[in-house]
Amino acid sequence: MKKIKVNMDKPDLLAIHKAVDILKKGGVIALPTETVYGLGADSRNKKAVERLYEIKKRPKSKPFTLCFAQRDKAQNEFAVMPPFVYRMMEDFWPGPLTIVSYGRDLQQKIGVRIPSNPVTETILRELNSPVFLSSANTSGAKELFSAEEVISTFGNEVDLVVDAGTSRLMKPSTVIDVTYHPFMVLREGAVSVNDLMRVFFRKRLVFVCTGNTCRSPMAEYILKSILSQKNPYVLERYEIMSRGIMFIDGQPPSIDTLEILSEKEGINASGHCSKRIDRNTILSSDLIIVMEQRHKEYLMKIEPTSEARIFTLGKFLTPEFDKDIPDPIGKPYNTYEEVYSLIKSAVTELMEWLS
Repeated sequence: MKKIKVNMDKPDLLAIHKAVDILKKGGVIALPTETVYGLGADSRNKKAVERLYEIKKRPKSKPFTLCFAQRDKAQNEFAVMPPFVYRMMEDFWPGPLTIVSYGRDLQQKIGVRIPSNPVTETILRELNSPVFLSSANTSGAKELFSAEEVISTFGNEVDLVVDAGTSRLMKPSTVIDVTYHPFMVLREGAVSVNDLMRVFFRKRLVFVCTGNTCRSPMAEYILKSILSQKNPYVLERYEIMSRGIMFIDGQPPSIDTLEILSEKEGINASGHCSKRIDRNTILSSDLIIVMEQRHKEYLMKIEPTSEARIFTLGKFLTPEFDKDIPDPIGKPYNTYEEVYSLIKSAVTELMEWLS
């Protein structure tokens, strides 16, 4: 068995490439993570995976966890899941959370994780393939937290031990199965159930307009202001944000939007910067409120499964009002005032609905 010592803060690329080369050739190596040491094999190499089962003395009915370096690649292994799962990915990946759900084919469940360890993350990036990773122990035995323990346990059964010191957390990852409602904790580890429930209970609401400089920030700031005064409990339960559909980020609100919010609501929105909505925001949002029907159609092209969570803001006005909230950009100030009145009325009704 070979061992290479790697500085976790500044991984040596020669050592990294050595580990990657062994994985590409079908080897099984011991890798450090923030939780425990794991045994890894290239998921594309059938013989390497079979050897991993043999070393672990693990029944093939128990699949290994797939480990990635990038969140977008990891979440794309799954079929679409409830919004709270994507928020858990935001909060706990990279980190000690393993998520079990149905794969894209909807035929079988898979477990996926992104370890928070610079050495293993670099190896995964250089390999450019997910690795099947399982705790470095035989099935049912205690977890191992150092390279020395791995060497003592497995001897020459593995091809390389990547030594990056003792595992930081020294406890296994938390494993949840989100095919149950809302989810089942298969193993509580480094992420507590309380932390998971905090993410689950806090819903995400996003307002969407075209440029995220007029209507959607107006709605965002008004709703936050009303809730802070009338129902702070609901404000704690909702993460409220706004986005646009244009390819422009970092723009301030329009001057008239700032003036309207300051004059009518006493709100200082000068810190707002426009952001374009992306697929992750769509997937992770429980409620998406758009200003125009075309915005809804745009979002559904990005993520068709989002339809049931998207509503036009005009729906929260009188039943007779079934129109878009018009875009005031480039229009006179009185147009901004009219749009503000529509948004204020709709957002007030939305607040009652949320409450």
